[in-house]
Amino acid sequence: MQTITLPMLPFCCLLLAGSAIAAELTPAQQQALANPPASVTEEIERYIPRLLAWYDKAEAELLPQGRPLNPAELTIARTLKIQHPDRVRIVVLETFLLPDDAELHAEAEQGGMGSEDARTMGDAVLLKPYLHENPTVIAHELVHIAQHDRLGRAAFMRRYLTELEVVGYDAAPLEAEAYERQDALAAGQAN
Repeated sequence: MQTITLPMLPFCCLLLAGSAIAAELTPAQQQALANPPASVTEEIERYIPRLLAWYDKAEAELLPQGRPLNPAELTIARTLKIQHPDRVRIVVLETFLLPDDAELHAEAEQGGMGSEDARTMGDAVLLKPYLHENPTVIAHELVHIAQHDRLGRAAFMRRYLTELEVVGYDAAPLEAEAYERQDALAAGQAN
């Protein structure tokens, strides 16, 4: 079986240097996402149970460390129809968590996880200190929480990982949605 490197695992990582996210997929990319290679699907399914367990544990540890959303952030969360905006917490950390599981840890490091500036883990928005009040970054991450709510946690992880593996970060539809909406949301415009 082909070994798949899970790029950044399913933890919505924001690259701040003006990432160019493709708004539309090519027909070939659409086809590839509609019918991902069996090797990709099998590898993702092999990781999902352990990812979900770690994700749940990490979220439970992180939420008590965070602050609630401020009024402007709550407005964004409500605009996005986040199911429980009162549960969302902004967690500021110098270093983000990596899985304890040795195989997941190695995959995470190989995919660049741990070097990102922002990440969502369930209702926890993880930010590096210099971003802790950046409305654009927070809006981006809140879009990912809304995606979680819309798809469900396991389905979100499967879809996010599949998009990263099949079309890459720059063409991933879930990232494109977050990038497309972040500026308008941060500026207080609903779209």
